[in-house]
Amino acid sequence: MANLGSFGAAVREADPRAEKDTFEFCGEQFEVKGKLPPMLMVQLGAATTGKIDEQEGLGAIWEAMRCSLTEPERQVDGETIPADPAAFLRFYRLAVERCVELDDLIALAMALFEAQAGRPTAQRPDSQPGSLPTSTSSSGSSSTHPALAHLRPVSQVLAG
Repeated sequence: MANLGSFGAAVREADPRAEKDTFEFCGEQFEVKGKLPPMLMVQLGAATTGKIDEQEGLGAIWEAMRCSLTEPERQVDGETIPADPAAFLRFYRLAVERCVELDDLIALAMALFEAQAGRPTAQRPDSQPGSLPTSTSSSGSSSTHPALAHLRPVSQVLAG
């Protein structure tokens, strides 16, 4: 067998001067503090196309929220400042207290995914409304969740 190389050696650093993404949730403002790991983005994509089961998809949504709202561990003047989950915990308590609907949580997770992936968060005017076809698998749901209906399958994107 041939060696296929070495992968994942570099850690992507966020530009500290870049403008931070924010969103309003139940009347409170939140700042996106962390980045979604690319593998989590792959998992969210798999959830939208039914490649993984619903519970695993919900776990990916949880992780997307946690990663996005947790201040990552960082170095300041040679000192390690631990990760700070305060914003995520505030978000979590608010979601539970207000009984936020699953559709709203999914829509927010997908907006975080799309913002970090550089995709638009609203349906394009030239797109047809409604559900788009998705591939299915025996381990996933055969229907697309309404909050994910604006996403297009990879095969459709590649076909133009």
